[in-house]
Amino acid sequence: MRRKHAPFVSMVTQGPVLLCAALLCSTAALAEDMPRQGEFRITYTSTTPVAPKPVMIGTNRTASATINMMTAVNESNGKLLHNMAGRCTSAPIMDNDAKTFENHGYCDYVDADGDHVFEKWDYPVQPMAAATEGTGEWIGGTGKFAGLTGTMKIRSRRLTTLTEGAVQVTGEKLGSYSFQNTVADAK
Repeated sequence: MRRKHAPFVSMVTQGPVLLCAALLCSTAALAEDMPRQGEFRITYTSTTPVAPKPVMIGTNRTASATINMMTAVNESNGKLLHNMAGRCTSAPIMDNDAKTFENHGYCDYVDADGDHVFEKWDYPVQPMAAATEGTGEWIGGTGKFAGLTGTMKIRSRRLTTLTEGAVQVTGEKLGSYSFQNTVADAK
């Protein structure tokens, strides 16, 4: 009798171990199947739930600081920033006499595995308008995004919001990325 049940007992005790090993291998495979370089087109949305109270920094010039809630989807079928949520800092400066603005900040996006992507972005001085353009760069990441570098063009469009005081923006990030050799960098 014992011999008949031994294969069943063995399968019951080894099944969870084999399942865990398969899941770990598939997670490692997911991290490795992201190309080490490429082009991207990412659509994003940004929401600032409450408009900041600006600080006067001169005659008709103001500065403010916000934290924006972000979502991103990679439209080029890549894994970079696909279905990721994030937060960005924003430091706009408005010149009401010249009708110009500039804006600078950083973003931190995270995926379902808890891996982060870090971004730095800048909108140089330009006319105040609903549609604006800036540049950005990937400045690193964690987990599968460790060693991430690259540059991008960022196009933004401010939306009419239904929530009083909130600021909503949609846009796209277009550019290229690559991964630095983080093992060599660590030495």
